[in-house]
Amino acid sequence: MKEFLCILALVLHVHSGERINDALDSARTVYAERGERTTILIEPGTYQEELTIDVPGLKLKNASRHPSIALRDHGVHCDENAVRITWYYGHGYQYASMGQTVNYGGRRTRRWNASVLVTAPDFYAENIIFENSFNLYVSEREAQDSLVDISQSDLPWTEKERPKKVMPPRPKEVGSTEVQGKAYRERAAAISFTETAKNAHLKNCRAVGRQDVLYGDQGATIYWQGGILQGGVDFIFGAMTLAVDRALIIANINGEKGDKCYIAAGRSGSDGGGQQLDNPSRGMLFYRCHIRLANEDELVISDQQSVVRDQMVWLARPWRWWGETVWAYTTWDEGVLNPEGWNTGLVKGKEGYNPENPCPNSYEYRSQDGTKNRPAWVTVLTRPILPDGTHIRVSNWR
Repeated sequence: MKEFLCILALVLHVHSGERINDALDSARTVYAERGERTTILIEPGTYQEELTIDVPGLKLKNASRHPSIALRDHGVHCDENAVRITWYYGHGYQYASMGQTVNYGGRRTRRWNASVLVTAPDFYAENIIFENSFNLYVSEREAQDSLVDISQSDLPWTEKERPKKVMPPRPKEVGSTEVQGKAYRERAAAISFTETAKNAHLKNCRAVGRQDVLYGDQGATIYWQGGILQGGVDFIFGAMTLAVDRALIIANINGEKGDKCYIAAGRSGSDGGGQQLDNPSRGMLFYRCHIRLANEDELVISDQQSVVRDQMVWLARPWRWWGETVWAYTTWDEGVLNPEGWNTGLVKGKEGYNPENPCPNSYEYRSQDGTKNRPAWVTVLTRPILPDGTHIRVSNWR
């Protein structure tokens, strides 16, 4: 009987209205006392809480018999069979609920205000929506909080640190999608991985936000299998080794003037440490993925007839010139991708920038358009093998 109870203790259930963090506390205890790993089954619903996944081998699963990762109502709500984990902190504001923790750059340790921060190895998630609502809508928890523009806060700054950008006052109405406008957009991660988050596996999950949505330090290794990655500006970013396998990639652009989508922004290094150019790890691989624009279930689409969203999506603009990004067998809806496909906006003029070969670790193989019209510095491969001999297959990025 004791052995039977021990097995049951490793599977925890979270029902709607309960806190995932309470189950996480139990998982920490089980691991600390017996070194055993925990699966948390979560009933459908929206869970407004920040999570830190610091328990090795933890599994999060949607407990529905018919799990969904669909959104509706311009992204404000999710399907009745979906599990959504969401928080609302974004760059540019200081929230009363943070206390005296400075919310600026690297001084807050959650890696770009991630709703879910993974620090432990062997994390697994299945049929879960990871979201940061900051650039999408005003959540109930945000409406109950108070905040000020970070540049106006009374926290201790050096003159070099004090932010110069002034953010607009945020609406307080629950469910307001006004924050989807360009004026409000800033960095706000849905899920981030530190350098110790090795062998993460996310199956049929969804990460959703607008700017800087999925982040990983150098040292993190992540396998994103199926599911959806949804964002706008540099929304899959960092130095992690990432394999995105047969996922749907959704460009969160609404048609406002100048609204663009840059999918991948790779570099080497860590938000918890310095750049590691001398010992870079494998970068990002996007394998047999499909790209489309957001629809009205997922985003408020501008009704400005003179503004279109065609050709406003770029595959990548490397964050550092040495960042590795590989796209293989990529497809997209007609008219979505800008013919140039790649952009140097984050590295142009920076240290080490070479205008003749600005981002040498940028590779593409057998895209939908035959990889025509790409910049000369993008290596269009004639066979699925990188110059260093690495075969382009998912297993080489895991």
